[in-house]
Amino acid sequence: MESDSRKDRVALMQLRACILDRLYRFFREFPYGAMELEPLQDHCGTDAETLNWNLVYLEMCGYVELGRGVEAWPYVACSAAITATGIELVEDSRRFRARFGSPSPSAENDTG
Repeated sequence: MESDSRKDRVALMQLRACILDRLYRFFREFPYGAMELEPLQDHCGTDAETLNWNLVYLEMCGYVELGRGVEAWPYVACSAAITATGIELVEDSRRFRARFGSPSPSAENDTG
């Protein structure tokens, strides 16, 4: 039986993978755009508090950039965008799998 802490870690890795994958897909559609956080929260099936601290963690890793131009309660920022480092991670399925325990859906399904 898996321990609760192991399950929690797996859930966090899945959430972070979801965030990066969604931001990558958004970037592919709108290269200079930044995604608002409510649709990101809905897509990844999490709450604002959990999304907030995971976004800050991913920003500290250099994978995302947060737009803090205006107050965006309950979020830590008004928007998020994937960085070049984040794009390279998503596109490298081996590194992505090593970091998050699963392949990037975007890289696996990319046809060109």
